Amino acid sequence: MRRTRIENRTGIVRGEVTALVLFALSFALHIVAGAMDQGWLFAIAVVLIYISATGFPAIAAWASRVSSPRARWVAVVAGAPFGLLFTGGALWAANGRAMAWWVPPVAVVLVVVGTGSLLAIRSALVAWRGGGRTSGTWQAARRR
Repeated sequence: MRRTRIENRTGIVRGEVTALVLFALSFALHIVAGAMDQGWLFAIAVVLIYISATGFPAIAAWASRVSSPRARWVAVVAGAPFGLLFTGGALWAANGRAMAWWVPPVAVVLVVVGTGSLLAIRSALVAWRGGGRTSGTWQAARRR
């Protein structure tokens, strides 16, 4: 069986790093907001943490800016373990820093729903901007 090559590994890595930086910035904001005792900023940071953790695979695929659907799915699959890890960590923290039996299955559900939602939003935006075709990059959608 012949294996196909992924045409843009650099783009996939760029997407993963971008999603990781977004999560890290959200996490840093939550630490700063907690240290400053700013409840409203802490709440915003927690929401950003959950969005960036549950949507990590979709954010990585979106930020990779690769043109082929196969390369985007590689970015989604490569980002899934990170999304599961970060979402599980957020649920662990929300549970009083205690692990419970429900954390891993809920993390899986949240990552699937979060990633699926962000991918659906991206497809709808591309279709709205580009006339109905959901494959290709954002640049290609703007050119159409």
